[in-house]
Amino acid sequence: MTDPYERPGHGPADPDGYLIELAPDGYRWTCRADGRTGGPFTSRLEAVVSAEADRTA
Repeated sequence: MTDPYERPGHGPADPDGYLIELAPDGYRWTCRADGRTGGPFTSRLEAVVSAEADRTA
């Protein structure tokens, strides 16, 4: 079975409504509602924190 942390968009750390994925230049987030993106970030945690900040902005 695949660990949910390794499946982009399915990890328990993904903020609601956002997809966190690894791109060639680092981690990025995508807002599912309107397609906005953020990144690149050097770690998944940085991308999650940024996505959560965007969600509450």
